[in-house]
Amino acid sequence: MRRPSRGTVRRAASVGLAGLLATVGLATPSYATAAAENAFAPVPDRFMTWNTNGQGLGTSESVAEQIKSFRPQIAALQESCLNEVQEAVRQLNEAGLKYRYRSGLAALNAGCPGRLGTAIVYAEGTQIRAHNRKGYSEDEGWLEARGMQSFTTRVAGQSVRVFNTHLSAPGHERLRRLQVRELVNATRPHRRAMILGDLNTRPWVSNVMSPIWDAGFRDVDPFCGRVLDSRCNRTLPDTRDAKFDYILLRGGLNFSNCRLHTPTRDHRIVISELTLSQGPRPSCVVT
Repeated sequence: MRRPSRGTVRRAASVGLAGLLATVGLATPSYATAAAENAFAPVPDRFMTWNTNGQGLGTSESVAEQIKSFRPQIAALQESCLNEVQEAVRQLNEAGLKYRYRSGLAALNAGCPGRLGTAIVYAEGTQIRAHNRKGYSEDEGWLEARGMQSFTTRVAGQSVRVFNTHLSAPGHERLRRLQVRELVNATRPHRRAMILGDLNTRPWVSNVMSPIWDAGFRDVDPFCGRVLDSRCNRTLPDTRDAKFDYILLRGGLNFSNCRLHTPTRDHRIVISELTLSQGPRPSCVVT
């Protein structure tokens, strides 16, 4: 019996392999390919807030790295060097993640090569309407602007007004009381509203935070509210109970998850995705 040539064997093996791959392809769910294609894309309805401590710890590389890691649709930044935010967005775009940014209020600060303040970084194509910057009527007069950056976007298919803010530093409780009242008043025309940022106060400090809870907001961390709860996760990791960083929500949307990430010993990053599904809020995972 004549043996098949090596070329014939190779051709047969190729045909068999092609058939096997075709079979595997038919058995592979379509979402696996889609997930692979979008593994580096921003995640819809994912929000992130972070006080980057730009004048002390933040760098453009660290901002880009954290956004690249969590791929939020919108990141709200506070205490950030705005030139570093701009450079971080350039690095993200260069890496293939298409983001844009808008700055909020900022002030000259000796710790920054540029101005220090708030900013949003958002995925290209995200609706950002009626962007506004407004300072609080009083602050401590340091080299840092205190105010609110607001805009309208769509979250889980719903229109929502978003506020990014950084209140006055600890030791200035009277100013924070005033600023919270002004912040809550700015949210009143909007049934669906979000507040992200560093409020520099614990949630159970009633003479500061009561207007926020009275206005119907709730925090992403289900244990952080007007009543002291030892399960409320601190967002300043080197403290016993300093919960300063918030993602607050009202108006028919809900939190589908909660993560607190610790890139430095200053402020943790708070990350969550929003949903229309109602139900209990999940506990925060701390990393």
